[in-house]
Amino acid sequence: MTTHLKPFLTTALATVLLTGCSTLSSINPFSGDGPDQGDVAGSDRRISILELNDTLSVDGTVTPEQIVLPPVYVNTDWPQLGGNVAHVVQHTGASGPLEKIWSKDVGDGSNRKGFIAAPPVVANGVIYVMDADSTVRAFDEAGGKRIWDFEIEVSEAETTRTKGTSIIDRIRDPRSFIDGSGKDKDGVGGGVAYDGGVLYVSSGLGVLLALDAKSGDELWRKRVRVPLHSAPTVANGKVYAITDDNEIMAFDARDKGAVLWTYQGIVETARMLTVPAPAVMNDVVVAPFSSGELVALRAQNGGVLWQDALASSTRLTPLAALNDIAFGPVIADGYVIATAQSGVMTAFDFRTGQRVWSQPAGSIGMPWVAGDFIFTVTTDGKVAALSKLNGSVIWIQQLETFKKPKKRKDRIVWSGPVLAGDRLVVASSRGRMMIINPYDGSIIEDRKLGDTVMVPPIIANETVYMLTDKAKLIALR
Repeated sequence: MTTHLKPFLTTALATVLLTGCSTLSSINPFSGDGPDQGDVAGSDRRISILELNDTLSVDGTVTPEQIVLPPVYVNTDWPQLGGNVAHVVQHTGASGPLEKIWSKDVGDGSNRKGFIAAPPVVANGVIYVMDADSTVRAFDEAGGKRIWDFEIEVSEAETTRTKGTSIIDRIRDPRSFIDGSGKDKDGVGGGVAYDGGVLYVSSGLGVLLALDAKSGDELWRKRVRVPLHSAPTVANGKVYAITDDNEIMAFDARDKGAVLWTYQGIVETARMLTVPAPAVMNDVVVAPFSSGELVALRAQNGGVLWQDALASSTRLTPLAALNDIAFGPVIADGYVIATAQSGVMTAFDFRTGQRVWSQPAGSIGMPWVAGDFIFTVTTDGKVAALSKLNGSVIWIQQLETFKKPKKRKDRIVWSGPVLAGDRLVVASSRGRMMIINPYDGSIIEDRKLGDTVMVPPIIANETVYMLTDKAKLIALR
């Protein structure tokens, strides 16, 4: 098992032991104030992987020759996780050979106290990165020159209680992250998002901040009662973030982060150390939770439109117990597409929440949608192309899964993909980058990066950016 993956999974499994991998019966996500509870899924609508084929396979319904991708365009920015609020950027352009043009150390890498969990964002020629020590930095896109940095600190004066050091205590009260000197300790989770000249920052220290994107000056902050686990999503004057105890919160970006509404999902503290983000389309917010819940909410008031859950009934490995939707759903052309790391990808009707199709294609990444096709990397190292319309598997490329395949030891984790000018790009925890033909799955190039990559690559201005586990930002063009 890789060095990064050991603590990554140890934390999750330790939490499983503490909680019994159960939800709290006192929390009822299907109840709420008022009649606007929408189409609620009962237990019979929970998806079981046993209902599906247990192995992802090509079915021949759609052939590689039928793959037609949208026209290539150059996206100048990547302002939020997933590229935009719907997490769909289609067919982004990259005309160059994707050779390294520069690299830069951007802060503290993953360690026992914190992890590189959030991908960077890009806006107006500036790259914004959060490191493992909850410090946010801005760099010039052209050559990686540092512009400013901001260290997130939460002082004793902002807290009401400092007792409690167990995992459960730390989840219930982020104030337990404060040490005896009044300075914050370590917070895991959160990320950054850019909108309208403001950089919004969610933090595992239990604070949402708004920074001036040009100077890094703090504009306002909002303390919340629990650590913020997700990266923020910013849309139509609202900031959405999900807490460690599976509560989505809507903040008013125009009123110093005033809380507009909240929705409590099923509490399940066992999760992957990733930073999922809600997806937004028009006046609907689709929120992912570590329990495998997927809930569509009214952006205006948090009323439930529909809800369902992704789950695996198998327990072949410890990870099969984790139903986490690790990086959030995608909203595209009337579909909501989500993957749970436990082993399932499902497409839902955006309006009604009805399931359209499912495949055993679990992932800790976000599916990439381009036109009528979906590209994904599964937890067992398969890169696959699927039809968005019916879930038909068109091709599969099996990548290396273990560093020691004969002994099945040292599992390799793959991140991505991004679609960059008729090329799929993925990166691995073993420090390799694969460039794959999106039309037939053939490998174009296998390249050494040198450092472990655990977060998905991004693309802006024909440049692919990789953030390594050692907090090195690599620009490829």
